[in-house]
Amino acid sequence: MKALIKNGTIITASEYIKADLLIEDGKIACIGTNIGGEADVKIDAQDKLIFPGGIDAHVHMNVPCSDGSLSAGYDTETIAAALGGTTTILDYVLQEYGKSMHESIDGAHALAESQAAIDYGFHVIVTNPDEQTIAEIEDLIDSGITSFKLFMANDLALDDQQLLKFMEELARLGGLACVHAENGAIISSLQNGHKKKKQLEPYYHFLSRPLISENEAINRAIALAKTAKCSMLVAHVSNLEGVNIITGAQAPAPIHTESCPHYLVLDDDEYRQGEFGTAKYVISPPLRSKEEKERLWVGIKNRGIDIISSDHNGFNYSTHKQLGKDDYTLIPNGGPGIEQRFTLMYHTLTERGIDLSRFVDLIATKPAKIFGLFPQKGTIAPGSDADLVIFDPAIEWTITAKEQHQASDYTSYEGLRMKGRVDKVLLRGELIVDEGKYVGEPGDGKFIARQTLKS
Repeated sequence: MKALIKNGTIITASEYIKADLLIEDGKIACIGTNIGGEADVKIDAQDKLIFPGGIDAHVHMNVPCSDGSLSAGYDTETIAAALGGTTTILDYVLQEYGKSMHESIDGAHALAESQAAIDYGFHVIVTNPDEQTIAEIEDLIDSGITSFKLFMANDLALDDQQLLKFMEELARLGGLACVHAENGAIISSLQNGHKKKKQLEPYYHFLSRPLISENEAINRAIALAKTAKCSMLVAHVSNLEGVNIITGAQAPAPIHTESCPHYLVLDDDEYRQGEFGTAKYVISPPLRSKEEKERLWVGIKNRGIDIISSDHNGFNYSTHKQLGKDDYTLIPNGGPGIEQRFTLMYHTLTERGIDLSRFVDLIATKPAKIFGLFPQKGTIAPGSDADLVIFDPAIEWTITAKEQHQASDYTSYEGLRMKGRVDKVLLRGELIVDEGKYVGEPGDGKFIARQTLKS
């Protein structure tokens, strides 16, 4: 099959090109001017921008809650991702208690294979870091699952000795440690104090996770990664000091910084509404102050932040978040954002005068490079997958839960006015979004095996 896209402006992480694109058999075959000839599909992209498909490297699908329910999964959330301009996700798959990592990954494969509307890969969230789990790492890496999530706080926390042992094995095999960096002892102490005083509203979630908790853990994670000579990504960094700690680490293996749209757009005013509605913003780390939000933008401008991921979790306010109605520590952590990430970052970066090539690097190219997907994904170049977003920069619209496609009954970005919107999306050359409507099929997505850091 051949497709020809004409008259658009192609944006990559390094350049802007006014050119045509020829696609053959799911790959970009040629980039040039005045490309002619026959094609099965022809698209006129006059006055449109053409971006590589977004890569959201941090999402959570089908997460179990304390009442036995699950957050939203591949069936709805990958369609929402496609409509929002994302063509590849990396899902954090929880190692279920009592199961091996392989068993948990097999379950995710079975769901995604039939349901995913876009391409996908997996990380594993390690919950049982014993010898059997460590012995599984090599087979998983050989299968193309090359990154593993290590928690330093919450119910999933590993101690320093466990973290170090896991990092040493990842370093040996060319894997990547993805670390949730918060100090569990600080958080537990503050939470216990709140409980004694019956301070159980969602506002106290914010107070229980101060900046020092995050930044101490970032420092400690770096010390462990340096010792193990392990490559690491610090997930969802919420503040500039944390970014600066990472960029100044001078480690023997790369240490990468991820942040999220909510830390760049929202702030701790969301916790001060005095109602349970603030449970929508119970995320970890929490939103920070207006001043800290502005400081974090320095990390965007000076390239201290490598990637922007949604940290999407498709909870509902009316059900899942109500599990902590009487105790904020029982509110499921996380919120939806897979659909909004691409356009929200385009709009916000553009408003702040940041170059569109930097936008592409943050939402597509650098995630592809860090997670072993490049150059198959994350760029527009001959031989790369024809994952493309044709974007109309002129359309103005408003984010609302009523009009979103992700399954959650709320959005953290309710009422934000956007300029620019996804018009069409191609996945490996196939049109899956046309004029803002999903036209693909569940199961269009494929598992993408990733390269190791030693490849």
